[in-house]
Amino acid sequence: MMIVIASVAVALVAFIIYALDRRSKQEPIEWDQAGKISLMSGLITSGVVFSTTADIPAVTENVKTVTDTVQDMFVGVPSF
Repeated sequence: MMIVIASVAVALVAFIIYALDRRSKQEPIEWDQAGKISLMSGLITSGVVFSTTADIPAVTENVKTVTDTVQDMFVGVPSF
């Protein structure tokens, strides 16, 4: 749930900053550009939040399992 909240919040802030920038230059808001900026900022934020909130012990255990499997594949005795 934190991923969704963070990405929506950052997308909203990015849209507000874009709108304020366009308003300060007295130019109209280009809605397709605003949508792209909001979408990309939300996607990047969700990726960062996902990668930084991973369960580290579970990831470490998975890497050990894969490492053992690969070592058995190359060093083990073939069974055919």
